[in-house]
Amino acid sequence: MNSEIMENKNAASEVVEIMPLVDILDSGDNVTMWFEVPGANAGSVNIEVKDGIMSMSAASSLRRNGKTIVFKRNFQLYDDVDFEKITAGTRDGVLTLNIPKAESARVHKIKVN
Repeated sequence: MNSEIMENKNAASEVVEIMPLVDILDSGDNVTMWFEVPGANAGSVNIEVKDGIMSMSAASSLRRNGKTIVFKRNFQLYDDVDFEKITAGTRDGVLTLNIPKAESARVHKIKVN
């Protein structure tokens, strides 16, 4: 895994923060994001949206140099996201987020007669 590693500045810290790799697909009606978070599960994932910024953190059951691994990543979301319909799930070390766009942000085709 070639994730960016950011050691916590506090030498006494028992946590290693890692920025996970992410694949993003914009399909027009929604955006799907896949985060690589090995060792994390639904109970260890926290996702919050505030002021258009989505913050994701996930504690892993894996350790690096005896320290707990925590994956963290932030993204600015579209203004026209339907926040109430965002869904998330984990499976096999991958966190999947489905972020639907609001109706006003979708492309509407006009039929010409």
